[in-house]
Amino acid sequence: MYNSLANVEDHLIRWEPYAQGEILCSRFSSDEWCHIVADIHSDKEWADFLTANPQFAYCYVLKRCFDNRPIAFVYILKEYDNESIISIHGGGWSNPILYCRGYALILQRILEKGYKVRTYCSVDNKRTLRLSKGLGYVVYKKTTQNVYMWLSLRNLKKSKMYKRFYPETIQQL
Repeated sequence: MYNSLANVEDHLIRWEPYAQGEILCSRFSSDEWCHIVADIHSDKEWADFLTANPQFAYCYVLKRCFDNRPIAFVYILKEYDNESIISIHGGGWSNPILYCRGYALILQRILEKGYKVRTYCSVDNKRTLRLSKGLGYVVYKKTTQNVYMWLSLRNLKKSKMYKRFYPETIQQL
């Protein structure tokens, strides 16, 4: 999957594979980072985690096309019990509109490749819940601590957010 998602792009943004040494963790407050990755606390730990898990964890950085400036990232984890199911998480530190656009774009590509997409976040992570629901995620489980969601290509393409960013790709569903 890693290579099949390299350089997912449109005319405004581009996803690139994470390169060793890129700064991600330090771009967020400790509270924000904890919502994204609770058990890793530095850019070095993040790089070490990715290096130690090349068949399990994939990371991509979203960059603006016109100046190559990084604005967000996502990481994808393959589920242990089923390789066709992935979990996706991430965050942005600049330009939330482009981050939402980029997130919709990479989700589309993953779903078109036939993967089932899941995510989860803490019940108090309102920004992530709003973004996920805005892109068509459906809640399938809720605990006192976390909300678990899944996404289909149909739901993504029916979402208002996706239609706003990619109206030309909407086909009869």
